[in-house]
Parts: sequence; C-alpha cells; structure tokens
Amino acid sequence: MSQQDASPGAGDDLRPTWDLYRRMADSPNARPARRDAVLWALGELEQRMGPDWLERYWESAGHVPAEVNLGSGHVAAFGNLLDLALRYRMLDGVPGIGRVQREMRKDLRDERRRHSALQLEVAALGAKAGFAAALEARPTGRGGPSDVTLRRDRQLLRVETFAILRDKRSQEATRHWDWLMAQIRNIGWRSGAGISGDLGERLDQAASAELLRLIEAAAQVAVATGEVQPIEFQGARLQALPPGSTSYQLRGGIEEGQGWPRIEAKLAQKAAQAAAAGGGWLRTDVLDGTWQFTPWARAGLGTQINEIASLVRPVLTQVPGIEGVVLSSGALLAQGEFYGESAPAEEGCYGLRRLLPAARVRETMIVPVTSPPGHVALWL
Repeated sequence: MSQQDASPGAGDDLRPTWDLYRRMADSPNARPARRDAVLWALGELEQRMGPDWLERYWESAGHVPAEVNLGSGHVAAFGNLLDLALRYRMLDGVPGIGRVQREMRKDLRDERRRHSALQLEVAALGAKAGFAAALEARPTGRGGPSDVTLRRDRQLLRVETFAILRDKRSQEATRHWDWLMAQIRNIGWRSGAGISGDLGERLDQAASAELLRLIEAAAQVAVATGEVQPIEFQGARLQALPPGSTSYQLRGGIEEGQGWPRIEAKLAQKAAQAAAAGGGWLRTDVLDGTWQFTPWARAGLGTQINEIASLVRPVLTQVPGIEGVVLSSGALLAQGEFYGESAPAEEGCYGLRRLLPAARVRETMIVPVTSPPGHVALWL
C-alpha cells in the first residue's frame, strides 16, 4: 500500500495541530528513541511551516500530510517524516531554501508539498556528494528558475523536479480509505491498542461503520485482557494488539490512475519548462499507482527499464536541451522481500532498486537522452 494523506475523522473534534501529533507520538506503543525522533521532526517542521500549517493544510486539502499524520505509528511514514525534517536542517543556508520553505508553507496542495520535498531530496543528495547546491536559481538571460542547480568543479546539473500524483478520479475514490484509516488510528490512540492487518476491499458507509464498531470493541478487550483480538469482517482481516506491541502495520486500498498517457503529457510539459530554464535533467516521483498496480510494476527490473525508456525517449528528444529523466517510485513501504538490484540497459539506461531505512524500498529508472559523458553516473 502506498501511504495516503489523511486526517482526523470528521466528528471526533480532533483538529490537526502540532500538539495533537506530539501527544500521539507519546503513545505507550512507541519506543523511546522513535518517539524522540518524531518529536524532534515535528518541532523542526513546526518552526519552518508555522504553528497553524497543519490546520490550514487540513482545511484546504481535506487531510494532513501523511508523513505527519502517520509518522508516529507507520514505519515508512516515520522515515519520510525524518527525511523531510533532516533535509531542511541539512540545507540551512543554501541559496533558495527560504523560497522553497515559503512556497511549501503557503501553497497547501499535495503536488506542491511533494515537489518541494523532491527539491530538498535532490539538493541534499547532491550536497552529500560534494556539489554546491542552489534552489530556484535563475540562469543568465531569460527563462525561469531551475528547481535545483548542482555545481562541482566544471560539472553543472540543472534539475527540474516534480511529482505525478493520482488523477482526480482516483483521489476521489481513495477518500474513503483516508477517512477509514484515520478513524482506526484514532481508535488505537484513544484506547492504547495497536490495530494491525489488512482492510480488504472498499466497504459502503454502513459496513464501514460496523467495522469501526467491531474494531473499537476488540481494542477495548485487548487492553483489558492483554491478549490479541482477531477481527474479521467482509474481507477485512485485522488484529487489535495490547499496549506495548511495537510491530504492526495497517494496510488499505488504492486505485489505479490513468497510466502512461497522463505521465507522457506531464513529462512533455515539464521538459518544455526545463528547456526554458536552461535545460538539464527531469527528476520525478511517479505516485499515481503505476509503480504498484500495473503489469509493468510486476515485471523484472530489466524489463521495466527497457519498456519505460522506449516510451520516454520519443517524448524528450523533441525538446532541445533535455539531458534525460530520472523516474522513481518514491520511498515506499517494503511489503514482502526486496533486495538491492541494478539493471544496466542499452544507451546508458539503468534500472535500480535500493533498500532504504525505515522498512522502505525505492525503484529508480534513469533514462539519458543527450546527457554529457559522466552525468548518468551521478544518479547511480
């Protein structure tokens, strides 16, 4: 399951504030080291985004960013929360960091937040590799700014970053999951029990209400008896865990987006934008379900890179100055057994799979188009 942005459910009077999430991090189910890390990250983001950012985001988007909302109870969201806070701290003083921070604070769309987070990721990784990073730097002459500019000796990389999110139809279809999972997390927080397992297929409103009633009852029994309580209802297979349990995951559903045509259009748009800023590389996280729920996602890494390269190259070769594109799944929860792998392909392309801290995995497709010698290796 990809992480979903969610918020406290309607009717439970839990308006999202930094203090609310600090209280959630103090759950007896959280290990002290993890609790302290979450509290530090929340404080770092509150300082940068402002005390009312979560409430404004919730009122505008209808949910709270997943890395905040799930950070205290979901291992992959915890990793993403720390990544965001640490990258802001690491890039303090870098030219343009203030603008990125202001845009993320003011523009309360998921697309902006993901875009800004990806800017920070590319800039931080570049700085770690010895590059001097700048954000939103304008080239000499006309044209817009490059999202990230990296310089090291005579090497110069301009990078246009963006995220491809689910289309509107898919987002509407997943609002049910956002609400249901938020309700379940609130039950766990109020009772002290952990709720783990698979929610199965989407249920209608009446069945969802009954499932929540069963979960709350099982949570109360688990806390009172100290024993795990199974919950099975219309395809949902869950467990209510007694206080002190530290290993549990809650999984829900997500629906596919419109696939390649939408990705192709976004690549063409961003390539033209990058060309106006001096060209360079495109770097995108494809978060529309393509990487999880399509036949392409289930193919081997070598097949994936060959297929995606055959689709990407005809789009980008039409735009002068574009050196290539790096497409990624983003940092996802590793469900099942994963291992690191590299799949070199023709014309300098690479498919990569890397394990990340906090039980995460990321797959990356590197497709050069007109890249200077040596630039591809910088993405490996």
